[in-house]
Amino acid sequence: MIKKTLIIAIYTLSSALAFSQKGTNCQITNTSFSAGESVCYEVSYTWFFIWTDVGEVCFTVDADNRFGKTLLHLKATGRSYSFYDWFFKVRDLYESWVNPVTLEPFYYNRRIYEGGFTKENEYWFHQPDDSIKIRVKRKNGPNRFVKIKSQSCLFDVVSSVYYSRCLNFSNIKPGQAFPIDVLMDEEVYNVKYRFLKKEIKSIPGFGKIPCLLFQVDLIAGDIFSEQQKLIVWVTDDKNKLPVLIESPIRVGSIKARIKSAKGLRYKIRSI
Repeated sequence: MIKKTLIIAIYTLSSALAFSQKGTNCQITNTSFSAGESVCYEVSYTWFFIWTDVGEVCFTVDADNRFGKTLLHLKATGRSYSFYDWFFKVRDLYESWVNPVTLEPFYYNRRIYEGGFTKENEYWFHQPDDSIKIRVKRKNGPNRFVKIKSQSCLFDVVSSVYYSRCLNFSNIKPGQAFPIDVLMDEEVYNVKYRFLKKEIKSIPGFGKIPCLLFQVDLIAGDIFSEQQKLIVWVTDDKNKLPVLIESPIRVGSIKARIKSAKGLRYKIRSI
């Protein structure tokens, strides 16, 4: 199970923090981040109480011109450290091009290498027939193209985390639950999230940070069991930046902790 640690981390960091209230039109205004932001996380795994740093996940934001539009290029990369490569080498790329104000996605690209397994995945949003065009290629197999019907409030795994950072949490209450629809491969997944409380969290290199604490109900499968929960700490400031993620898996536990942050729109608030 340790070989899946980075795979889980890139998924959880890219989708476990996104909140979209049903019944809205998903309209927001981006006031939390801008081009030039770069944030990296240390990914650790523990089994029998011994924590080991096995890799990192980094997120960057850049301005880009694509499809005749000025867009934001949101990119997430995951990689295993060199000492871990011999066991299970990971080189993952997830990226999305979005409207810089509303964060509505236009194009998504995923290219992963995980222990010899490769996969490519592309989404083209806003097709003329109100659909999303999808390309999937596994290892040395052929390209396969499918279409799914477009729907409102649907995000890829990268745009979802940035969308969440622009929502208004000022009146959030303990126990309040939120759903989000995230497109992964060819399926739309609805995952529910619940706000627990406000908490001060000590983060090495950043100090004591006021945070919002969320619990995520995970989808049972090969990695997670039905009873397992994901715990996420998000800065209680204008950045709304995830700083720590923890979760048990079927064997051991994983943790992703922020280790560097550059180009933030606002200074992280600490006490």
